[in-house]
Amino acid sequence: MKFFVSLLLITVSFLASAQSVKKGQPLEILFIAAAHDYGAKPVEDFTYAINKALAFKPDAVFGENLSPEDYDALDRHWNKEAIDKRLAYLTKLGYPVPKHPQAFIARQYKLLRKYPNYHQERMKLAHALFMTHDFGNASYQFYLLDKMRPAFGAEEVAAFTRILGPVDSLKNVGFRRTNEYYNIFHPIAQTLKLEKIMPMDCQKYNTPWSAAWEKTDSLYKIFEKSIEADTNSADYRTYQKLVNENNALQRLLNKANQAGKSTEFLNTVEWDKYTDFGNFYGNRYLFGLKGFPENGVRDMLKYWTLRNEGMCQNIVNRARQLGAKRVVVGVGASHRELMVSILKAMPGVTVYTLNEYHP
Repeated sequence: MKFFVSLLLITVSFLASAQSVKKGQPLEILFIAAAHDYGAKPVEDFTYAINKALAFKPDAVFGENLSPEDYDALDRHWNKEAIDKRLAYLTKLGYPVPKHPQAFIARQYKLLRKYPNYHQERMKLAHALFMTHDFGNASYQFYLLDKMRPAFGAEEVAAFTRILGPVDSLKNVGFRRTNEYYNIFHPIAQTLKLEKIMPMDCQKYNTPWSAAWEKTDSLYKIFEKSIEADTNSADYRTYQKLVNENNALQRLLNKANQAGKSTEFLNTVEWDKYTDFGNFYGNRYLFGLKGFPENGVRDMLKYWTLRNEGMCQNIVNRARQLGAKRVVVGVGASHRELMVSILKAMPGVTVYTLNEYHP
């Protein structure tokens, strides 16, 4: 009996130690800020970000997607109406959802690991992922299918139509060839032969954030009209100085876009300031001006910070649960400054931003 008690204590001690190591295990992050839309005919040099990510040799790629569990836990989502339409589209096609979807999804991943060119099985996986609200990984499978589409025979085209709709209609489920996933993060994952894109978004604060945004927007319009009516005031000069600086930053962005270097620009402090002006109505640079909706902006900043903290916590927790030591994080560029700051302050985490990383 004494032996078994000792063995139990050793086992418990080992598990506790292992868990502790896992919680604090070192994690390196390559942080890539990107645009949500590069246009139908981009001139962007996507290899700038892709090659750096491949040289980083990550164990996982994180995208700005919700996990199915996090999506299902929401009482409201900013894009719910569009998502419901996409789900209704697939439901109307009539292809059945497996009785035990998670077991089915696991089997499909295992099968495709061995036979990656079983296109019809990949179609079934994509369908099951979407219908179980794993939209990020469904999108990744849509991307892979889109790349494989030229090799489809008549039977595969018919299967695609039956399961997901006509092969040229993936836009009905939100698939876009213009976004950062299609052009940067899915190619990275595909080249590295990663099965999944890891989710990390946090939308728990969407409702109060939206309310704060709507309120601030209406008040800012009143402020803007008022301040532009008196061009001789000190407040107007402060306001105009910010407008001029914003316009100068816009010109830098335009120049980068034309040169095919927008992603590079989106990973600079100049972009951070530009998006700070735009997303938060001038932010702290206009605090104290008469009529400026400072309280509204502060509310926006509060919920924006909470969201970004949640995203960072998701990245670190899920990377460590996965046993990953190096990960690429792909996110909309407006998150860059705050998320990088939060991640750098987290114990055991080392962050490399895109432009500063030199393999």
